Amino acid sequence: MTLTKKQAAQLCIDAINSELKLKRKVIIATVNIVIISGIITYLTSWYFGLACLLICGLLGQFAHERMDNSIQSRKLLAMKSLNWQTSELENPDLMAKLTKIIG
Repeated sequence: MTLTKKQAAQLCIDAINSELKLKRKVIIATVNIVIISGIITYLTSWYFGLACLLICGLLGQFAHERMDNSIQSRKLLAMKSLNWQTSELENPDLMAKLTKIIG
């Protein structure tokens, strides 16, 4: 799949923003899992709460890995389409360069 420079720059910006949002979403999901498991433990028994914690934690970990892999592949696709090295992702001026390409 080949992208124009403008599309690749937008894809990279979106991937970077998604990566930043992912950290917040993981924290929110973790808090929700703990609260729900606590409620289940309070209403039933400790082993049902533990089971809920383990199952939801496993599903959360699976979802996190899939989203992280998707974000990383989008960034690599954008770098490949821009004919840049992957080391360019650590450049502090990356967002300015990408915005300049779009703008």
